[in-house]
Amino acid sequence: MRSIENIHEITKAMEMIAAFRFKKAEGRFSRSRAYLSEMENILANLSGSVENLSHPLFGKRKVVKKALIVMTGDKGLCGAYNANILRAANHWLKENREAELSFVPVGKVGYETLKKRQLVLAAFYPEKAAADLDLAKKITEDMKNIFLKKQADSIELLYTSYRSGGTGQNKIVPFLPLNHLVENRKTKGSSVNTIYEPDFNSVFFSLLQKFLEGKMYLTVLESLTSEYSARMVAMKQATENGEEVLDNLRLLRNKTRQATITRELSEIVSGASILV
Repeated sequence: MRSIENIHEITKAMEMIAAFRFKKAEGRFSRSRAYLSEMENILANLSGSVENLSHPLFGKRKVVKKALIVMTGDKGLCGAYNANILRAANHWLKENREAELSFVPVGKVGYETLKKRQLVLAAFYPEKAAADLDLAKKITEDMKNIFLKKQADSIELLYTSYRSGGTGQNKIVPFLPLNHLVENRKTKGSSVNTIYEPDFNSVFFSLLQKFLEGKMYLTVLESLTSEYSARMVAMKQATENGEEVLDNLRLLRNKTRQATITRELSEIVSGASILV
């Protein structure tokens, strides 16, 4: 019972820490999501307003090499969060066996698992917990170099989306090339007439870089928020399970003690009756 009480105190403390970190990460994610959504609309309008857009990141290629950015946690004790992500990565691997595949793990659990399986790693980032803009910029720049050097013809993002009050779902979304922006704009209607200052290229190229960095930053934040949410739920369940086990053990102890007292009283009464 003392061992379970100690574990119960640890899981309760971990639940409180996860709740604090979750609240902080959720605030950062909520503020960043609105900003990136508006930037994506602006960039889609700009890219859709130009006929035959010529830019290396919008180039259409025959997809021979594919890369998948896999965002896991740095630690365990968060339920099935890491297992679900790795299961989705394995499913993607089976679906795309005809292409030359490589992986980019972001997070210690994903890095160690993919490395152990001896899969091709185009790059790796074992520490995701910081989730700052510097990390997003580094990943973005590395992914651009991999794409422009034709080490990958398509780069996709695998992460766990965040749903308030619910379990997050695994998502695979395109990262490079950016043709999906033009396609999304075409499905929404005609582009907006815009006056560019100082010129189209200056506005478009500066927004393009910020959009890629912002999308990576938001994805890392959303993945981190989902991880803290999963850890908070897992530690809450562990705490409740510990309380249930303690209640059962207390009941068993009391029953055993009561049975012992009853037996001893019976022996005393029996002995007294013999003496009488």
